[in-house]
Amino acid sequence: MKLLFIFCPGSTIDHVRNLIDVHEVHGFTEIPEAGGEGETGRRMGSRAWPGVSSVVITAAPEGKAVELTEALTAFAETCSPDEGIRVYQVPVERVI
Repeated sequence: MKLLFIFCPGSTIDHVRNLIDVHEVHGFTEIPEAGGEGETGRRMGSRAWPGVSSVVITAAPEGKAVELTEALTAFAETCSPDEGIRVYQVPVERVI
């Protein structure tokens, strides 16, 4: 099992949700308006720092995690560099 942390611009969240659904990864948590700073700059949802990021967290079996990560990678390649989709994958050692 893998835990995926998906960081994406708020404008792409619908596409990310669709990929999760298409790849049958059931269950996720979404933080729709997260502020922060990264390689693509600061997004704080203000006039000085417009835009927000969205964060999606999901757990998936190894095979589904690979499929979803590959689909997210392909999607990220169609986006502009300023959109900055990032996926972090970590192993799940225990589920309670």
